Amino acid sequence: MREREMRRRLQVLERLPQFQPPPSPLEQIGSLALKQMSDEDLELLTKVFRDGEAGVCWTPSPSELAALESREAALETEARRMGFRSFADAERRAGRRR
Repeated sequence: MREREMRRRLQVLERLPQFQPPPSPLEQIGSLALKQMSDEDLELLTKVFRDGEAGVCWTPSPSELAALESREAALETEARRMGFRSFADAERRAGRRR
């Protein structure tokens, strides 16, 4: 097999899910928390985060605040399910601070 073809095949293999590193506990918590949330809350969070990335200053609506609180509660729930005392505890152990 030619070297170029072998490199290309290796690159394809490296992109396969089974060759990706497993998600970190924080990534797992985040993913599981999002699965708990309603479609409406997810749509509101998407808007909130996009506005934040775009630098839009806004006063959150009651429904946006509720969606953010729902996310925080889901993160706490999943962190505890994974054996952490809290989501903050999971972040500390991962070396991240809020």
